[in-house]
Amino acid sequence: MDRAVLLACLPWLGLMAAGAAMAALLVHLSGVCVRPTRLLQLHRDQGGGVQSLSFVLTLPLFVLVMLFIVQVSQLMIGTIVVHYAAFAAARSAAVWIPAECPPPEGANCISAYRIDPEAPDQRLPVLDPDDPAYGPAPGGVTYIVEPGSYKYNQITAAAVLACMAASPSRDLGLSLPAAASGSAGVLEAVYRAMAPSAAANPRTSARLYNKLAYSLHNTMVEIRFYHKNAEPPLVTYFLPPDEAEFRFNELGWQDQLTVTVWHNYALLPGPGRFLAKYFPSPAGADRVAPRIRQIGGVHCLPLTASATLVIEGEKPVVRYFYGVY
Repeated sequence: MDRAVLLACLPWLGLMAAGAAMAALLVHLSGVCVRPTRLLQLHRDQGGGVQSLSFVLTLPLFVLVMLFIVQVSQLMIGTIVVHYAAFAAARSAAVWIPAECPPPEGANCISAYRIDPEAPDQRLPVLDPDDPAYGPAPGGVTYIVEPGSYKYNQITAAAVLACMAASPSRDLGLSLPAAASGSAGVLEAVYRAMAPSAAANPRTSARLYNKLAYSLHNTMVEIRFYHKNAEPPLVTYFLPPDEAEFRFNELGWQDQLTVTVWHNYALLPGPGRFLAKYFPSPAGADRVAPRIRQIGGVHCLPLTASATLVIEGEKPVVRYFYGVY
């Protein structure tokens, strides 16, 4: 995870360094004498001053560059948060999928899945016992878990809660679904217990509500798992129950899970509006502006990250039940 975060942040680090160099160049061209020690005496200075024409002309550009640096730093934070959300969702999937939940999602089962037609190196297993290639073989098949089930929602909730840290706290007119209405109260109770000083702020509840609502509406999760042909194929569900190795919706109990998280990261109002404008360049087409979307009056940049883990635990001999009935 650390290596993936570092690689994802390298472009933003380059942009931040370029912005800092541009700010230093503007200060140099304006002819301003930077003396940090004078800031300590600024509150006692009663004299007026006249700004040079060069400083007045470069000030708007300097402010714009500073806002750009702030926005890039926020994008780096958003990149780290989305990578953590992918890890949290993958960790949740590795724990929830082996759990015994209400039917049809028993241990190691998910509501439904389908073969991923776009996955590379797909190698379907041989199902004909009379075929010479029947049996364990190299390669495997990648499946996509269908959304909407209980376990899928629990895995998505882990990503949503992680992305709350990078979600705006202002009111954007978004509402919570009925199923998530109680989550805001639980989050507020936990937040006030961890930060007692926040109890005096009357806006804490509204801010947590707005962050949760935005994260729910702008976070998407996709779950893939890879089943090796060295194990019995999952499609053996057509056999009688006493002969089938897997149930019709059962995953391999040690399959590799890959969880991908997409989050529409909300940009700052000023830089977001500026970056969303298309600027033709002789060096090539603008690759930033087409990626920015305006959702509910907020300019957003989609960020994505993936994490891969293995389902935890062996196929249970004595099934245990999770308290969700």
